[in-house]
Amino acid sequence: MKSDLLFYIVSARKWPSLISAGKFVPDELKEKNYIHLFKAGEVNEILNSKFSGRKNLFLIIIDISRMEKRPKEVDGEVRFEDAIPVDAVLDKIRISCEKDGSFDVDIVLD
Repeated sequence: MKSDLLFYIVSARKWPSLISAGKFVPDELKEKNYIHLFKAGEVNEILNSKFSGRKNLFLIIIDISRMEKRPKEVDGEVRFEDAIPVDAVLDKIRISCEKDGSFDVDIVLD
């Protein structure tokens, strides 16, 4: 992976319930035993395919250099098989879809 930044999308309403003992624990980890994280170039595709029409979401920005364990690339997906330390969460940005239900989020990494 070229960048140390990865992303995750979650309902803003649900965010507080996913933090436990200094860790970010999405439901996906409990269901699939891994968290599917996204690279910057995948964010719009994921938003438009899985969250179309949704409002009040958080785009979670994760710095993997702040994590002891590293995500793995499996079948073209970036997967992390543990809870994410809250210290690795750099920010959460509230996003909502456009009037037509689509998303157009521009992420520029330098």
